[in-house]
Amino acid sequence: MDCAEARRILGNLPSLEVKPGLSRINRLLDALDHPQRCFSAIHIAGTNGKGSVAAMLASILLQAGYKVGRYTSPELLDFRDRICVDDTWIAEQELADAVERLCPQLDKEDDRPTLFEALTAIAFDYFAAQRVDLAVIEAGLGGRFDATNTVFPVLTVLTNVGRDHTRLLGDTLEQISWEKAGIAKRQVPFLAGDLPTAAEQVVVEECRRAGANLVRTAPMSLRRKGFDWERTTYAVEAEDLPAEIDLPLPGGYQAENLRLALCAVRILREQGIVIPNSAVIAGLDRVRWPGRFEVVARDPLVVLDGAHNASAAQALAQDIADYIPDKRRRHLLFGVLADKEWQAIVRILFPLFSSVTLTRSQSPRALSLDALGEAASSLGVPFGCSETVSAGLTRVCSRLGAQDVLFVAGSLTVVGEARSALVEVPCRL
Repeated sequence: MDCAEARRILGNLPSLEVKPGLSRINRLLDALDHPQRCFSAIHIAGTNGKGSVAAMLASILLQAGYKVGRYTSPELLDFRDRICVDDTWIAEQELADAVERLCPQLDKEDDRPTLFEALTAIAFDYFAAQRVDLAVIEAGLGGRFDATNTVFPVLTVLTNVGRDHTRLLGDTLEQISWEKAGIAKRQVPFLAGDLPTAAEQVVVEECRRAGANLVRTAPMSLRRKGFDWERTTYAVEAEDLPAEIDLPLPGGYQAENLRLALCAVRILREQGIVIPNSAVIAGLDRVRWPGRFEVVARDPLVVLDGAHNASAAQALAQDIADYIPDKRRRHLLFGVLADKEWQAIVRILFPLFSSVTLTRSQSPRALSLDALGEAASSLGVPFGCSETVSAGLTRVCSRLGAQDVLFVAGSLTVVGEARSALVEVPCRL
């Protein structure tokens, strides 16, 4: 089997529906002889920030000398960017070979696995074959019934809890928290970020029920002492951690993700995993996480940020106010998925900009321009429309002055298409 055939098979799997339960992923893992048992994992769930924390920890562990797998979702450029070992995508032929091994299970008509479940099994199989020392695993949706909740973690992390995917996870913070806290495991440290009261009560109870050791983010002073659109420099006040960190993820919201990553380093050290401060410094200095407050062009500035739910939009709004006080310089290219709580995102972001251009990605889940236009009109926001992301970029960029700033936001599908148009695709080894 070649990669083109493998992609065709994966492309035919259900991708727009979420099937609760672990029966299908367990069936796939059984067929692969349980590869998830061959490596230790760091399992990360949360409404926002889990991918950034995963990227930070994987980079730190790599610089500490470990062979590190990383599994994240969704992809930004390609299926393969979800599955990395030592920061390198799975090779095309290795992907094809994994799909071929799974084919008898993927072809079953009754209760077919989803695309996410198949990719999760492929990732675990690849990590086992590569004999990784540790794998950093981002939960796809929720946690309790997510396909990734089959790993054997040495640490579980809950970054935060907010409203997202409410049709699947529930309409209250208590329901959403219950789903995400389902990654808790007996005698495994459970590191929790800053949680609202309603969520914290659920997390405490779920950790007690599971026998997990709930760990809060320790007091740690992080002070931003430098910012230049490419990176932020933080002063850290903690005896056992570096005094200064350069982080090439300039979004202000990354401070809390950094705090979680540093607390995770402390917990991993307590378990005997050697992580010198030099690896913390080098790993964070080298971390890359595209599409999250990522500057991809200058003169004028173009910034890509998913901002795909209300909490993420609010975080982006704060950075916009802090970094570009002059509203006349701010411009937005925006598209969103219809199954998100997009009205809240629109209300937060649209009034911040002097111009708004509406677009839609190629995703079948993309919200129509008519619906977005009605929302913009109701807010009294002037707007234009472009049928494609690339056309939207052309439209907006032709009108920008040298001091203007364009933000592309609303969905990682929009950000991914914009990035492909603006940035050379990296070598896919």
